Amino acid sequence: MDKPHFGPRPERINLDEYRATLTRSAVARPENNFYHWLLGTSWFKFLLLVIFVYLSTNLLFALAYLACGPGAITNTTPGALIDVFYFSVQTMATIGYGQMTPVGHWPNSIVTFEAFFGIVYSALTTGLAFARFTRPTAGVRFSKVAVVGNHNGIKTLKFRVANERSSHIVEAQLRLWLIAESMTSEGERYRRSVELSLHRSESPVFSLTWTAMHSVDHESALNEYLDNSALDPQWHLLITFTGYHESLANQVYARHVYLPKDVQQNATFVDIVTVSPDGGRVIDLTNFEKWAPNSSGPIAGEFL
Repeated sequence: MDKPHFGPRPERINLDEYRATLTRSAVARPENNFYHWLLGTSWFKFLLLVIFVYLSTNLLFALAYLACGPGAITNTTPGALIDVFYFSVQTMATIGYGQMTPVGHWPNSIVTFEAFFGIVYSALTTGLAFARFTRPTAGVRFSKVAVVGNHNGIKTLKFRVANERSSHIVEAQLRLWLIAESMTSEGERYRRSVELSLHRSESPVFSLTWTAMHSVDHESALNEYLDNSALDPQWHLLITFTGYHESLANQVYARHVYLPKDVQQNATFVDIVTVSPDGGRVIDLTNFEKWAPNSSGPIAGEFL
């Protein structure tokens, strides 16, 4: 006979709550958006927000101490906001010089809450700063424009990618997408994504620059949009970059968008590679963004 199994009884699932959990949008929650904004914003804005919250909360606590009346904080001038503000700073930072002390239940209650707030605020700020420092970034730079010109006699779209870090990115991959609006036979509009093939979409080691190319032939979905701007004036090109960072040992991502105004037709990039007298090659990144009309002259090639 099998031994009876003693364990927690299975709980009945509330299907209504389960469906509500599945249909609830987590992306729309403001706290999620704010957290990702804190991770993705610039260091200047992040530090400016930290300082603003720190000063404004100390000001609110100072007003609370001031509302407790004269004598609530010893060794302070009655009605002096600056004195209780300094006391709030010392309390939040748990410095406690001993010159100013709270007197009474209400001031001590505020001190209790402020000390707790100071510990939580320091922990959250430290955690966010650490998360920003450890968040891997690709350090990939895309050219401001993409050009369309002849390459080996074929109409070709080109754009440049550069590695702004001194370390390498291994197993780098580029993907090019055409995002455009289409109309169904029923008259419904929808956005479609069409992947455009590149001459070379992978690189074993990405160290310096990469000129990506796509042949705009009769099989390319981009051909009709370049020749007919009225087909969809809102079309754009989306480029995604993935690879493994050699120093961080993490996968990094980057993306870029080219609008129709960013695509220069009948043009080519200025060559960034020159040959030195001894036969060596020199890469000049000052020409990374430069382009010229596609007439005569050297055609920019692919270089690592």
